[in-house]
Amino acid sequence: MDALVSSIVTSVVQSLMAPLKKQFGFLISSTKNFNDMVEKMAQLNLTERDIRDKWEYAIARNLEVSHHVSPWLEKVKETNEKAQSIPKGGIGCFNVAKKYKVGKESFNVLEEIQALETWKSKIVFTNVQRPLAEIVSTSTSPLTSTLGGSTQNNFKSRDS
Repeated sequence: MDALVSSIVTSVVQSLMAPLKKQFGFLISSTKNFNDMVEKMAQLNLTERDIRDKWEYAIARNLEVSHHVSPWLEKVKETNEKAQSIPKGGIGCFNVAKKYKVGKESFNVLEEIQALETWKSKIVFTNVQRPLAEIVSTSTSPLTSTLGGSTQNNFKSRDS
């Protein structure tokens, strides 16, 4: 009986430890998460400027542009605003709730930055020029046809 209770308690405690470790990690690693976020955000901003320059160049030259560029740039802007909204004073204080909040928000922004870096790999710039217009051909019967040198109209109202 003791072995059964012990195995149940052990499995419950182990299943609760992973989420608790993650939550304590936000508190303990808040300074590291914040500093990593600042560094990665600076790198992402440089990448964003580079992609924006390539995008503007491609638009000006009427080149093919990946449909991922515009939403990616918007998401980078949103992520940058989130990173700017995290209070810098919260990482060095003794207020546990503030320190936890900074650690968690910094970690979340780091995950968004990682997702943006993965998404960036889908952005492709080429030197292929976009077509100026698309010509759509329709198969219609000709209005007039030549039969034996005379012109015949294909209008039902003119049959008589």
